[in-house]
Amino acid sequence: MTIRRKQPVSVAAQPAAPAMSDEDFIRALYRACLGREADVSGLAGWTAQLKSTGDPTAVLAGLLASQEAHIHSGAKTAAACASLAPQAAARLGRNPRVIDIGAQLIGDGTHAYTPLVAFTPLDVIGFDPLADRMTERASSESAGAGSLTLLPYAIGDGASHTLHINNDDATTSLFPLNVEHNARFNHLATLHTVSTENLDTRRLDDVLEPGPVDFLKLDIQGGELMVLQHAARTLSATAVVHCEVEFSPIYAGQPLYPEIQTELAKYGFYLVDFVDQARYHFNTGPGATTDDQLVWADAVFFRETTDPEALAAQALIAAAVYQRPSLAEHLLGRATGSAG
Repeated sequence: MTIRRKQPVSVAAQPAAPAMSDEDFIRALYRACLGREADVSGLAGWTAQLKSTGDPTAVLAGLLASQEAHIHSGAKTAAACASLAPQAAARLGRNPRVIDIGAQLIGDGTHAYTPLVAFTPLDVIGFDPLADRMTERASSESAGAGSLTLLPYAIGDGASHTLHINNDDATTSLFPLNVEHNARFNHLATLHTVSTENLDTRRLDDVLEPGPVDFLKLDIQGGELMVLQHAARTLSATAVVHCEVEFSPIYAGQPLYPEIQTELAKYGFYLVDFVDQARYHFNTGPGATTDDQLVWADAVFFRETTDPEALAAQALIAAAVYQRPSLAEHLLGRATGSAG
């Protein structure tokens, strides 16, 4: 077959566009999708398929689905973000201020905002009620040229609550485990409470000095809405919220994702994406391994704003943390007044 561009209808006669051969079409797809010239075997194979099927979209879909295309796309994204992040950091002109609620070390010890340190020092204020976990974190990392302040406070509504300390520290919560629900799923079924203690919480607005918050991270096992409902001043000055949300009640009586989004929308936050999604399989017997239900994720919200400083912070975070180059470029353009 021969690939031709569809010609517009016109009263005046127009010269016919030169035909693109099947081979030239495949070569063009290689350059567009993979960023390189077609190899001999690939050119022959895809040309043969095009001739036999007559369907150029199938060839395009095949190239885009290849591992090489994914690698090429990832490399382009990384390169674009590596270029945009320093521009945004320079535009911000100060250390990003990070508030980490639920700041203990988990897993490999990195945090959602860790990628920022490749481009700028950070000023981090972290809260966690487990004082020994705060000591563990303080001894494991250096603030570098920025600052790190860790406080053993439980952030909430300012009232006293019962803290349920579970066998997996990362699941310790102000809410009791939902045992009946959790019994259905792998890993969740192994969770149990080992002790409880009374805990006085503090409202974020009462313990955090006024000022811009560039990145607010919340990971407190169902208590996120309680924090947000008592942090009006802080949220009004926050650029990005990175918040763990549940779609299924791991804890009895806990708020679920829709309530988080509704609360943040009051302050002009919009959802960018879900990251670090956690799926589990049902405990139906030996051999069950397919993770069929989304139970929780980290939700990323950006606040709609016209403030150039907040926009610069958002652009930096979009590029460095979330690898979203078009979002970062859009926000940086708005911050500099060059957006179309």
